[in-house]
Amino acid sequence: MGQNSAIRELLADLRLEAKARQVSKLAEIREALIAAGCDTAAKQAAALGVCRSTAWVLFNHDRRVGPSTKVLKRILSAPNLPAAARQKVEEFVEQRISGLFGHSDARAQWFRDQIRAAIKRGSDGPGTINNPNHSAKLC
Repeated sequence: MGQNSAIRELLADLRLEAKARQVSKLAEIREALIAAGCDTAAKQAAALGVCRSTAWVLFNHDRRVGPSTKVLKRILSAPNLPAAARQKVEEFVEQRISGLFGHSDARAQWFRDQIRAAIKRGSDGPGTINNPNHSAKLC
């Protein structure tokens, strides 16, 4: 019985570490936006291509949950996202796909499939990962 308790405690610690990495990466995205002049929730929302309340929740709410796939797809398609922030978002997506934020293998696979499908559908349009002109400055 003691061994099961130790295993549960170890797993809980690993989840906390994973979620701390996620919180740290979200903070990096916010810092990149601030460095680009997006110093208010309204400016950050405009750059991210989401509404102000979504931007506020993304950076101020319980970040252990993290942004949904829908929000991340919207952010990746935002044409006015500053280049440094876009790089941080793309790093976030890659780390989430690789499971660094504590998601199960099945959940990471589902996320990977959703993101890849969105990239494939929009690879010729503005604001996608493959778009070389995605660094337009809004703030």
